Amino acid sequence: MRRLSVLLVAVLAVACAGEDWSCVEQGQTLYSVSSSGNIGSADKGCSCAQIRDFEYRNFGSVDEDALAADFGC
Repeated sequence: MRRLSVLLVAVLAVACAGEDWSCVEQGQTLYSVSSSGNIGSADKGCSCAQIRDFEYRNFGSVDEDALAADFGC
């Protein structure tokens, strides 16, 4: 059973590694969409500059500490 679990994790890792992610802004929401249609967090497809600009446009300020903690920016 352990062998099957390790194999499953390896297959999923390889399948996800080949996806290209793009940044999507919809209203007051920023997220990423993969080339296969999967939805993920903003940091998968958005640059730090895009996240920072989004925060400033929508909320009037940027919490640099939160950006560093949440996205490594």
